Amino acid sequence: MDIKKIGLEEIILLSESLPQELKESLSEQGINLRRVEGSGPLDSRILESANRENPSLVVAHLSREKRKLFRDGAARNLIKNTLFPLLLIHENGKGTLSSTRGLFDSVILATNWSDSAYKTLLYVIGLKELLGVLDIVYVLNEKPTIKDIRQLKERVEEVRKICLEEQIDAESHIYAGKTAGEIVLASKDYDATLIAMGYQSKDIFKEIFSGSACYQVAEGSSVPVLIIP
Repeated sequence: MDIKKIGLEEIILLSESLPQELKESLSEQGINLRRVEGSGPLDSRILESANRENPSLVVAHLSREKRKLFRDGAARNLIKNTLFPLLLIHENGKGTLSSTRGLFDSVILATNWSDSAYKTLLYVIGLKELLGVLDIVYVLNEKPTIKDIRQLKERVEEVRKICLEEQIDAESHIYAGKTAGEIVLASKDYDATLIAMGYQSKDIFKEIFSGSACYQVAEGSSVPVLIIP
């Protein structure tokens, strides 16, 4: 993957676990690697470093404990508090990417036409040099009328047309059910390598009792999740 295409100039590392082969590949592409020392919980260090460095993307490689919602865990803390685009990769997810497939080969773009969803669309368009196939997914939570379905199809198709104009191979889909579950299902249906979605914070008490689709997708997905605040 030639990530130099999207203007990447430097990667700031909070650990030394980067494989030597990857380090050499990045060096060959002229990308600078810089190590930042620190102590304390990883999520706190990530947030502190991000606020100090003002990055274009934060990447967190986290472990996921079985049978445990990360309601108070590192991933939830990062999603809730980051001011920057966040890529979450779980080291013990249910699936792993084939060595022949890239992170952006097959992307699910979840949309609901919110401001954060629009920002996610723009961010994904900015990665078009790396994109393979983009599947745009809207999840319907309520029983619609025929008129509603027609209007929804038109709106989702509008997003697809924007992508096509940017020379992105895109398709649009409407799912029905619980938002998080359907987004994860779509990622399996289309053999996705990445899910991209926006995050818009709500009242803290509503988050505690009902949960956020963003948290649930990040927890339930077997592929990396890109979250745009």
